[in-house]
Amino acid sequence: MIGLMLAVFLISIDRTIISTAIPYITHQFQSTPDIGWYGSAYMLTACAFQPLFGKIFMIFSVKKAYLVAMFLFELGSLLCGVAPDSTTLIVGRAIAGFGCAGITTGSFVVVAAAVPLRLRPIFMAVVGLMFGVGATTGPILGGVFTDLATWRWCFYINLPIGGLAVAAMMLFFNPKKKKCERRGFMERVMDLDIIGNILLLGACIMMFLAFEMTTQGVLWSSAQVIGLLSGCGVVSVIFIVWQWWKGEEALMPPRIITQRTVAASCAHSLTIYGALINFTFFLPVWFQAIRDVSALQSGVYMIPFFLVNAVFTLIAGIFVSKVGYVTPPAILGAAIGTVGLGMMTTLRVDATTAEWVGYQVLTSAGFGISIQQGFTAVQTVLTQDELAIGTAAVVAAQSLGAAVFLSVGNSVFQNQLLQATASRALPDIDIKKLIDSGAASFHHLVPPSQLPKLLQIYNSALMAVFTTTIPLGALAVFISCFMEWKSVKVDVEEKREVPVDN
Repeated sequence: MIGLMLAVFLISIDRTIISTAIPYITHQFQSTPDIGWYGSAYMLTACAFQPLFGKIFMIFSVKKAYLVAMFLFELGSLLCGVAPDSTTLIVGRAIAGFGCAGITTGSFVVVAAAVPLRLRPIFMAVVGLMFGVGATTGPILGGVFTDLATWRWCFYINLPIGGLAVAAMMLFFNPKKKKCERRGFMERVMDLDIIGNILLLGACIMMFLAFEMTTQGVLWSSAQVIGLLSGCGVVSVIFIVWQWWKGEEALMPPRIITQRTVAASCAHSLTIYGALINFTFFLPVWFQAIRDVSALQSGVYMIPFFLVNAVFTLIAGIFVSKVGYVTPPAILGAAIGTVGLGMMTTLRVDATTAEWVGYQVLTSAGFGISIQQGFTAVQTVLTQDELAIGTAAVVAAQSLGAAVFLSVGNSVFQNQLLQATASRALPDIDIKKLIDSGAASFHHLVPPSQLPKLLQIYNSALMAVFTTTIPLGALAVFISCFMEWKSVKVDVEEKREVPVDN
C-alpha cells in the first residue's frame, strides 16, 4: 500500500505541478499556442493506452506491469526535465502519460485484489485522498521550483519519488500468480488486441491534431480540420466494429463496456474530468494574468480547491462504505459542483478573495463527493476477472474527457483573444503578440493606460473557458441517474457465477 500511495501521489503531482509553471514555460519557449498540448499530450496517451493496460493487468503479472508503467513514467519525466524546446517537452509529456495509464489503472486493480468489496470505497477514497494531497502540493511545488529555481524541477522531482515507489512495490507487493501467467509470453501478447489499440490511438491523434490546429488560428470549416475530424470519425467506427467482431478477445469487450453501470460510470467520469481539467489549468492563468501574482502565489491560491476536494472525497468514500450505494453521492456531488462552476463564471477583474475562494470550495466539495463514485460503481457489477477492463474503461473515459475538453478550452481561450485582435478592441496593442508571450509577461507588454482594458479582454476570454464547463457538470448530474443501485455490501461473486449481462 505504501508503494501504491507513493505512485498515486506521484502521478497526481505531475498532473497539477505544471499548471503554475505553464506561463513561464510558454514565456521561455514562446509557445503559448502549445499550452493545450502540455496537458493534452499527457492525457492523450493516458487515455489511448488505458484499455491496453487493462488487458495487460488482466493477463500478465500485475506487479511487473505496474513496474513497467513506472519506468515509462520516469522516462517521460526525465525527457521533460531536459527538454530544449516545446516539441521535446510535449513528447516527454506523451511518454509520461503512457506510464500514467498503467499506474492509474494498476492502482485500482491492486486495491480491488487486496480489499473486500464493502471496504473498497474507503480505500478508493484513500487513493483519491492521495490524488488530492498530490494535487494540493503540486501547484505549490511548481510555484516554488519556478520562482526559486527552474520549472524543470517540476519534472525532476518525479525521479526520486518514483524511485521510492518502485522500491516499495518491489519489496512489499507480492500478489498471487494468476492461472493465465502460466501461458507463454508471446501467446499472451497476441491476446492484447494490438490492432484495436492502434485504431484507438489513430482516432485520438487525428482528433487532437484537429483541436490543436484550431488554436493556431485555422478555421473549424477548413479542409484540414474537417479532414482530420472526418478521419477520426471513420477510424472510430472501424474501431467499434472491430471490437464487436473480436467479442471477448477485444481490447474493450462490448459485453462489459455496454453494461449499464459501466457505461454510465465512463460517461460520468468523462464529463466531470472534462470540466475540472479546464478549471485547474486556467484558474492559475487567471491568478497570474489578472491578479498579477507569481507562480508560487497562484499555487497557494489553488489550495482551497485541491484540499477541499480531497477531504470530501474521503467523506464520500466512508459514506458509501456505510450506506452501500454510490448513486446518491454521485448525483448530489455533481449538482453542487455544477453550481460552483456557474459561480466561477462571474469572476471579475476586481473579484474579492472571498468570492474566488468560496467558488473554489463549492466546486471542489461537490465534485469531491462525486468524482470517485464511477470507480466504485463498476465494482458492484463486475467480477474480479472483469475489474481490470471495467476500471481501465472508466480511467480512459476520464482521460479522454480531460484531453478533449482541455483542447476545447484552449481553443475557446485563443479564439476569444484572436477575435479581440480582429475587432481592434485595442488598436495600439498586438494581442497576438500577447498570446505568444505567455501569461507571465502580460503586465509588461502594455502601457499602464491600456492595462485595464486589456485585463477586461483577458478576463472575458477566461470566463468563456469556464462557461464551457457548466454543460459538462449538468450532464454529469443526468448521467449519474443511470448508475444501478447495487450495494457494495454484497459481493458480485456471491450474486452470480456467470459474466455480466446488460
